[in-house]
Amino acid sequence: MRLRHYPWTLQLDLEHKVCLQYCPIWTSTLELSDRHAQESSQTPWHVDAEPHTKEPTVQYTLVSGDNHIDLTYCPPELWSSQAPAKWKLLVPRVEELDDGLHWFVEGQDKGMWNGIGPGFSKYQKGMFKRIDEMKEYGFEWDYQPGAQPRPTTPELRLADLDRDGLDAEVVYGCLMINDFIANGDQRAWANQMYNDWAVDFAKHADPHRVFPLAIIPNNDPLVAAAEVRRCARLGLKGGDLAFKRMSVPLFHHDWYPLWEAAAECHFPISFHSTGFKGLRGPDTPQMEQEYLLEWRLLRSALFQLDGMEVLVSLIVSGACEKYPEFQFILGESGVTWIPYVLDRLDTEYEDRARGLNFAMKPSDYFRRQGYTTYQQDQFLEPNIPLVGEDNIIWGADYPHPDCIWPESRQHIETNLGTLPDGVRQKIVCDNVVKLYNLS
Repeated sequence: MRLRHYPWTLQLDLEHKVCLQYCPIWTSTLELSDRHAQESSQTPWHVDAEPHTKEPTVQYTLVSGDNHIDLTYCPPELWSSQAPAKWKLLVPRVEELDDGLHWFVEGQDKGMWNGIGPGFSKYQKGMFKRIDEMKEYGFEWDYQPGAQPRPTTPELRLADLDRDGLDAEVVYGCLMINDFIANGDQRAWANQMYNDWAVDFAKHADPHRVFPLAIIPNNDPLVAAAEVRRCARLGLKGGDLAFKRMSVPLFHHDWYPLWEAAAECHFPISFHSTGFKGLRGPDTPQMEQEYLLEWRLLRSALFQLDGMEVLVSLIVSGACEKYPEFQFILGESGVTWIPYVLDRLDTEYEDRARGLNFAMKPSDYFRRQGYTTYQQDQFLEPNIPLVGEDNIIWGADYPHPDCIWPESRQHIETNLGTLPDGVRQKIVCDNVVKLYNLS
């Protein structure tokens, strides 16, 4: 049985001029989560007489660059308790129905509170192989009042990190929320409410292990830029921008104020995949039921490829040319398609777009400023020199249906086991730590 020691976590409280310090905790990666939760909740606090003036340097060896807190796991009253009267029935809120608690957004029932991933679905054996395996490991989905969602209960989330052998994680929040809300002002407000909560959640969990990303408003570039600066002041390390409902296209120069703010604050902007656009779907609900498996496989097989539009749009917009300190991430977009798209981009630029007057080849901007995350890819190794060993970030995708929790180390060994130690260490740790300045 392998034991891991987390000897301390420090949080400097500048307002009260005290430093709160955890006592040592020993945990086993094979311990049951309820044992971990019990021990964590009993951990005493100690107040130092003198405040620390410098944060300690934390050493990491395995960091997920793509984990999640989905809307389904969020506190039921996060938005409804703070909403202006005119939005009370429109913002994300929870109602209790016969089968448990349900999320409603703009009056539409989205599915279960504490359901499965971004789909709000109930557990159904056989629907997702990985979800069945997670349940066998003890992960539960309980839709009744008083349940404790594992991803948003600090001690349970840390127990799951321990079980997977992860030192830290970068956490995307509520991927679909900006697709659910039509009103731009309401979207921006909802994003801000989540961001405030995420800052507090990380402090209560472990600010040296849990690093939430902000949700960046996509209704207005100036609003987005202001939220980047605000979240940077709050201590968040980066943000995620949902590009499918942006007020103007991603390649539009109106977004320059956002890229400027991100560069100024050293605040990387991620674009997490939410599914390939423009697919021909079933024509009727009856057809969808008849071809349920075919439609599900079509969407999931092409899910990561919407990163193509982000990659090309950002580069052709001139964002990377104008703001060389701006950094972007293709969240859960995979790796092996990127060399082909970069080659096409370079070729077509030379043929028909030299009027953009870039100082470098379009592909060079990605290698200088871009990153992509993946969780497993059996064809990764031969593509690393083409994409760049400094541009690839591994992620566990916890707790999504296609995550590799709690078997991350086995998958890493399968995909990266033959790589030189230095290259492997970059992909599973060093690149993400450097990008987000985690240490």
